[in-house]
Amino acid sequence: MRKVAILIVGLLILSVVPLVKSAVPSTAQVTLIELGLGDSVIFGNYEIKFADVNPSWTKVNIHIYEKGKTTPSATPVLGVGESYPFPTENNPLFYVKIAWIKSYEKTIYLRIESPLKKLESKTINEGGTYQLPSWLPEIKIKVVEAYDDSAKFEIILPYETITQTISEGGGYGVPYKITEISGKTISYYPYVYIYLQSSTKDGEVSFDIYIPEYAATSLQVKKAQVSQEPSQQTTLEPTELIYNDILYVGEILTFNINQTTYKLRLNSVGYYSSFSVFDKDNKPIKTFNVKEGSGYQLSQVPIRVEIPPNSVELSYNRTKVRLYAPQGSEVQPIIRDADIKVELSVSTTKILLDGDELIVFINVENQGKGKAFDVNVVAPIPDGFELRSGIGTWNLKMLDAFTKMPVLVYTLKPTQVGSYKLDTVNVQYYNEAGEKKIVKSNTISQIVVYGLPELSLSGEAFNGTWSTYVHTQEKTAKLKFTVSAEGNDAEYEFIKNATIKLLLPDSIDGETELFVGDLKAGETKTLESEYALLRPDNAIISAVLVYQDPLGNWHEENFGNLVVVNSLPPAIKEVKVDLSPEELPQYVNSMLVKLDDETRVLLAEKLYNITAPYIPPEKGVNWWSILTILFVIVSAVLAYNYIDLKSKYEKVLKELGRRKKRPGGLPKKEEALKSEEKAAEEA
Repeated sequence: MRKVAILIVGLLILSVVPLVKSAVPSTAQVTLIELGLGDSVIFGNYEIKFADVNPSWTKVNIHIYEKGKTTPSATPVLGVGESYPFPTENNPLFYVKIAWIKSYEKTIYLRIESPLKKLESKTINEGGTYQLPSWLPEIKIKVVEAYDDSAKFEIILPYETITQTISEGGGYGVPYKITEISGKTISYYPYVYIYLQSSTKDGEVSFDIYIPEYAATSLQVKKAQVSQEPSQQTTLEPTELIYNDILYVGEILTFNINQTTYKLRLNSVGYYSSFSVFDKDNKPIKTFNVKEGSGYQLSQVPIRVEIPPNSVELSYNRTKVRLYAPQGSEVQPIIRDADIKVELSVSTTKILLDGDELIVFINVENQGKGKAFDVNVVAPIPDGFELRSGIGTWNLKMLDAFTKMPVLVYTLKPTQVGSYKLDTVNVQYYNEAGEKKIVKSNTISQIVVYGLPELSLSGEAFNGTWSTYVHTQEKTAKLKFTVSAEGNDAEYEFIKNATIKLLLPDSIDGETELFVGDLKAGETKTLESEYALLRPDNAIISAVLVYQDPLGNWHEENFGNLVVVNSLPPAIKEVKVDLSPEELPQYVNSMLVKLDDETRVLLAEKLYNITAPYIPPEKGVNWWSILTILFVIVSAVLAYNYIDLKSKYEKVLKELGRRKKRPGGLPKKEEALKSEEKAAEEA
């Protein structure tokens, strides 16, 4: 109690103490006013009444009456710290704010605030005076002294004079005493606010003057009249909150008050939303409008309808409604249907085996007016894939109307090439009536998984035959390169736009890029080209195979040392060769034929001396007998020839002796005769 009292006293003191501020305040405030249930404060032309309070004393019902009227223009329900703009939020004259609720004393502290507005801007010389317009209290503002960056003012009020120095860019708020209640001064602060724009020493002073939007200076508190009826009427006051939820345009809320049935229909929503009340026979009772952020209390039926601030949703044709009715009233719930929509999508419909993973997205949205409970989402996993991340199933306790679940994401890894179908997502939930519902999503009809075949590249050069190594002395060389793709499914395993980029040394000149094109699994392509050998070299040729995978991504594979072309001239080197036993006789014979007679004989003798010790003697042969026989035969032949020749010789001599000399001619010389005889004898 003591702490509360100190707090209230502090608030009262702060409400009347003027302050020097550098910025223009937004509102002017009336000192806190204590009201009991049924009390009113009459402020100018308006009466603000503490009309009702809920049983827990956390919310109070304020009625605002215009002068001369018995029906309230506004009936806001406010809690501590909450304020209500009157008459409209966009153009308020003043605000009614609940500063404190003293439930133990059954009173409230109410504050009235009014927005400050600029009355006018003035420029007067030092010593000059400005008086507020005649429709305002008699207040004068005098410039006493002017300095370079400040000015000294006198504010002359009907009951006192205030002197204050204000700096440029600063201001001063002047409180105005309105009345006294139970010995307490009720002030309006700042009733006048002076903001100094500029000041010239001993010269002109420019300043702005601000006053409250509702600058009333009359205020009194009206106490509630004591009566025996309030206790009976309290039971019929709409003090119990029986509905605090969404209401859609066209929906009817049915409720019972003291065994009587009524119906509340929302006709339209907007800044002012339209409602109609009917009896149990659907006979119209009252049609009225409720502004967003305010309420409306019916006199025909003891109910109050409120729309909280920022509750109207035009896109959904709905608003949040608070319905107050007397104690014991009941409202029938509105059963609405949820409309669950499920959308299945994937990151791509073409994927590479052993490449990226397939990302699956599931969007679950409630497009209906009703809530969905115990929502269960089951994701599909197609053949040829395995779950890599994510759980595959999700659960949500409640999905509100026109809301979405967070996007559900999981990833799949392909295990083989081919074309696959991603089946529907199944969503199971219960509606507001407790009925089990199942909805299905769309399907992804085709997801194609491609693969890369195993590639090989070989090279050969031609020098009579194809080989990976050739030695040539020619000026050109023909090269051949073979690309092969190994795989199991040519439809899904292939490469595109393949090119062989040769890495040629500077000793070889020719085409460096050989276009292969597309190559499917199981296919082989061979390309040939002729190259110039610019200089002798032992050239090693490598290559890079550049190609696109089925998705269009570029790849490179290096293949080193495919072909070696050796164009270096052969080196001459004397090598001693040992002949085989079969080749030696032929070689000796050919060597002897090429020599002259003397050299041949000497070499033959040397060879004989070398080979003679290796020739074994013949066994079982009597060479002396053989030689004797041969000698006898040769002697017989010679004797026979001698006898035969001798008989022929004698015969010739006889013929020569019988030859007669003929006359004529020259006689033979003696030497000629001797030669003939000798010839005959030799014969």
